[in-house]
Amino acid sequence: MNLTIRPLKSAEDGRLIEQIGMAAWGSDGLDAIPGHLSQTIAKENGGVILLAFDDERPIGFCWGFWAYVEDKKRWKCASHMAGVIPEYKGKGLGGKIKWAQREHALEKGFDWMTWTYDPLETMNGSLNIRKLGAVSDTYHKNLYGMLDDELNRGIETDRFGVDWWLASNWVQGHADNSRPIPTVESVLADGGLLLNQSSQINNVLTPKDGLPAADFASAPRQLLLQVPRSFQAVKKADLDIGIAWRMHTRELFTAAFKNGYTVIDLIPGDPICHYLFEKNWNPT
Repeated sequence: MNLTIRPLKSAEDGRLIEQIGMAAWGSDGLDAIPGHLSQTIAKENGGVILLAFDDERPIGFCWGFWAYVEDKKRWKCASHMAGVIPEYKGKGLGGKIKWAQREHALEKGFDWMTWTYDPLETMNGSLNIRKLGAVSDTYHKNLYGMLDDELNRGIETDRFGVDWWLASNWVQGHADNSRPIPTVESVLADGGLLLNQSSQINNVLTPKDGLPAADFASAPRQLLLQVPRSFQAVKKADLDIGIAWRMHTRELFTAAFKNGYTVIDLIPGDPICHYLFEKNWNPT
């Protein structure tokens, strides 16, 4: 791959973002970002909108704008979308685009970036939480309503709100791979608690059990939550089980966040991944 990542420059670049977005999400264009809006944000109002090319072929993008958060009295970069065309998924391109976005935001004086993603999409979680060092203590129920694209069809659009503290030692430790890497075994050995269980029913990974909400107040510093590695495969095999995962994890995520926990990692596995929570976590 002969990769180039650069800021949006023209109206044609805006149209390329429309096309990449439709390919990335398998949509019909109704939810694509209009090219004129990309042009307005990037050229006139200081957003961070980047395009990725393999030689001359457009293959990915990220799309962010500046926003003022009233209750925190500070500015941030709201990274609304990032996408890669299907042929280039799984090649590490998403991470390269996001690190480039971080660099551009820091150059413009911003140290905080936010976005949303579906916590049951563990490929996104692996990138956002494990590789980039974003964290989450915010859960949005059915944020976008019912959508009809390939990824979201048939299930409510719950999302994590994630925070990426761009100038922190935490994020820099992810950038240079200097941070300790937790495992399920190390967390449990250090007194962590597994929040839920799962089992195979008719060869489909199915949730069961879960810590009662009232017990979170006395839970240990670190918690682990099981999610399926391939949520799309679960949905394809049995949509009702996919919906059960949504409701099961919604209850546990919201209870943990209400009790002062933050998601700080996603430990990979197959067929199960584990989200790692820590209580009273702060960026440094």
